[in-house]
Amino acid sequence: MAYTTLYSTFESDYQQPLSPVKATGSGSSSNNSSSKGAGVVASGVISGLTDIATGFINAGRVKNTYKFNAAMAQLQGRMTRLAADVEIKNIRKKAQSLFSSQRAAYAKAGVKMEGSPAVVMANSLKEAELDAIYADISATYNVGLTETQAGIYRMQGQSAQIDAWTNAFQSILNIGVKQYTRG
Repeated sequence: MAYTTLYSTFESDYQQPLSPVKATGSGSSSNNSSSKGAGVVASGVISGLTDIATGFINAGRVKNTYKFNAAMAQLQGRMTRLAADVEIKNIRKKAQSLFSSQRAAYAKAGVKMEGSPAVVMANSLKEAELDAIYADISATYNVGLTETQAGIYRMQGQSAQIDAWTNAFQSILNIGVKQYTRG
């Protein structure tokens, strides 16, 4: 019972034909051309607003894409730093292992840790430390590059957002100019 009452209310309230512009009189051409003009104006405004909305949606997508790219660049930088830290640790570990084996071999052979053997071992340690320093400098440089790229991506995202506002104002001005020149 409630369903039929609700449905009949719906039919009576919402099944009426829509007539946004009612023509008065029989065949009045000025009123008819006025309604056509209003339709053209409404169409122009709706088209302009659609362009503006589409521009903001696209700008949001572009900004999000650049934001994602910036996050990926930062992640790449962190991964570069992490890999370099592991490499540096391995270089120093290998150098320490080499130093220990050389020392053990020299001691087993009865060689004193003076002169040439000590110089060779010290040079090996210096070379390993130079490799570690180079790995650190290289990683720092690459992290800097990825941070710079991340900053560029962020700026491009902001630029896309600003472009959306600029294009929106340009569309609004174009709508106004079109309406002014018609009038």
